[in-house]
Amino acid sequence: MNIIVLWLLVTPLFFAFGWFAGRIDMKTVIKQAKSLPQRLFDSVDALIDNKTGIASDNLRDIIEQEPQLTELQLSLGKLYRNRGENDLAIKLHNKLLNSQYLFSGDEKDNVRLELARDFQHAGLIDRAESILLKLINSELYSHKAQDLLLDIYQQDKNWKDAIDTAKRLATSDYSYHTEVAQFNCELAQEALIKSDNEQALKFINYALEINRKCVRANLLLGEMYFAQENYNQAIETWQLIEKQNYLYLPMIVEKMLDAYMKLNKTKEGLTLIKGYATLYPKLNLCDFLYQKLALYDNADSALDYLKETIRVQPTSKIAAIMVDVYINRENFIPELRHEAEMVKNILLKYNEKLSNFRCGRCNFKSKTFFWQCPACYEWESINPNNSEN
Repeated sequence: MNIIVLWLLVTPLFFAFGWFAGRIDMKTVIKQAKSLPQRLFDSVDALIDNKTGIASDNLRDIIEQEPQLTELQLSLGKLYRNRGENDLAIKLHNKLLNSQYLFSGDEKDNVRLELARDFQHAGLIDRAESILLKLINSELYSHKAQDLLLDIYQQDKNWKDAIDTAKRLATSDYSYHTEVAQFNCELAQEALIKSDNEQALKFINYALEINRKCVRANLLLGEMYFAQENYNQAIETWQLIEKQNYLYLPMIVEKMLDAYMKLNKTKEGLTLIKGYATLYPKLNLCDFLYQKLALYDNADSALDYLKETIRVQPTSKIAAIMVDVYINRENFIPELRHEAEMVKNILLKYNEKLSNFRCGRCNFKSKTFFWQCPACYEWESINPNNSEN
């Protein structure tokens, strides 16, 4: 009887405690549900204001309270990486890999891909490559892993593995023929440095087989023929570049004229290059051609060329050259020489300041020409004609 009475007294207390605990939990959940969006909005506002430190702190606080928000953790990892805090990104992604909230293999593969990016940005290329090689067979992330591997191989100048990876990535939508041709040209360049002409020729032929419009391959092939004193073959090879992409002609005209001079055909070489300049007036050939015409033809012919060029393509460099021509004439008024020299130097400084090689994809500017843009890593995207822009 006492037991029954005790049970009747205790049972309502259990229900009361349960109801009270439930009320507390519900209040907590509701409070967190109301506060979570506000903290997210605070993070977004901070990112818009470029206050990435505040944004990362807000996201970290949210994740500490809500560790099941794995997507938010991935976003925080990317933010760390963009801020250069690679150690924090690596730590976060490693912790996430061991989290109880990742339920599928695909989710873990996604985190591994982000971890590989962390290692790449931190300069730990071997660790990044090791992770990515294991992801090649991933159902969802194989392509992304190989794409990142391709970036790493280029960064590491591992051209042979880059070729293999690019070939695996090739599809009907994107063939990677430009990249593979350039990788072969890089290998050809290395072989030429080692005086291994036979191996260099193989790589050059591979490049042209993959991409018949690969200018760099014919440029290297012409240089190889020139070094072998096969000047006629060098000229024929370089002339092919006009049909491949005439924009690259300024890169070979000086070498081509040297080959003509070796054959005692200087006038023929000048005529050809002058023809290029007339046919393609936007090519950066004026300075070179004027100097050669003045040296190997005559002063009047060189000046006539300058006058015609400045009408078609007026630039500060051509104007400076014309001022210099008139300064050095016998009938130039001596009292004006100082002022004329000042004008010439101002024009040259203006040209030096504004003349750049520009990437057509990301607008990167440089005083040096690159086959691969250092900013966006695109191949053959930089115009070889530096211009005032």
